[in-house]
Amino acid sequence: MEGSDIPEYDLEQRLAQYVQARFDAPAYVRRARQVQEVLDRLLARCRVQRAQWLREGQLGLEELAGLAGSWDDLSSWLPPGTDPEFLPRLAEDCAARVVFGSRAAAGRRLRRAVFRLAEWLESFNRRWDVYLRKLDLQPINELREGYNRYFVLEKECALRSARLARQGFQHLEPLTVADLLQHFPLLPALQGVRS
Repeated sequence: MEGSDIPEYDLEQRLAQYVQARFDAPAYVRRARQVQEVLDRLLARCRVQRAQWLREGQLGLEELAGLAGSWDDLSSWLPPGTDPEFLPRLAEDCAARVVFGSRAAAGRRLRRAVFRLAEWLESFNRRWDVYLRKLDLQPINELREGYNRYFVLEKECALRSARLARQGFQHLEPLTVADLLQHFPLLPALQGVRS
């Protein structure tokens, strides 16, 4: 079979397939992957920092549990209306090894331990808020903007169909600190606890 017998379109199609196979995924797929990979790295970085700072709360929670016979023994030292699951959830978040004392300690010691926990919570939330606000979100937002601008065009070039190129496309809004707080919220505070 001679080369002149192959239709022009078939040559273009074969060339497009060769280029795709040779150079990984099409541009639109690589662009989407890059946006997701950068977001995943940012979230992983936040997760590691948060876990490190939460570990600092372990000691306070472990001390508090050691002074109490149960979480219920501490309810009178917490502000009115505090969710009964507040301390167990916080202990889980901080990966605290909770071992309760055989009976509740004196009220003064419990009150001081609850006060120290309230101070730690306030300090954690301040640090976490500052940490998130100092993150440079510009690089990821530039990638998102490029995704919004070029993804459909690149997909249309690869698929040769405007209709198919638009299917499944979702516009990405700029990433904000509020978005990060959705993933990694501030801890509930213990307002009104006195030493």
